[in-house]
Amino acid sequence: MTDLGARYGTSKRPRWFWPLIAAIGITIGIAFAAWVGFQDKPITARVWGYDVVDDHKVTVKLDVVRPDPLDIECTVYAQADDHSIVGEKTVELAATDEEEIRIEVDIETERRAVTGVLRTCVAAD
Repeated sequence: MTDLGARYGTSKRPRWFWPLIAAIGITIGIAFAAWVGFQDKPITARVWGYDVVDDHKVTVKLDVVRPDPLDIECTVYAQADDHSIVGEKTVELAATDEEEIRIEVDIETERRAVTGVLRTCVAAD
């Protein structure tokens, strides 16, 4: 029988190899944490409630939080019981000093919807 080390060779890593890898990983982690920490505060929104008014209308109530007075656009849609989208609307909100606002969006639907869903709320261009 032959020795595998003699047959295939061995790779001898220097003693500083794994501490170097650990130091690089820690540096990348700290840089990522700093990058995330210095990002602008995002616009957040959530559905507070919805009301199916009739077969062709849904009202969606949104809570929107914007840390800076920005113009924003929110897109909401209405879904039928088979999960198909039966209506969609994008509303523009002008910049105000209020950080938290609640808005109501009326969506016209092609047939009866069972829920209202928030798609996005982003800063307007």
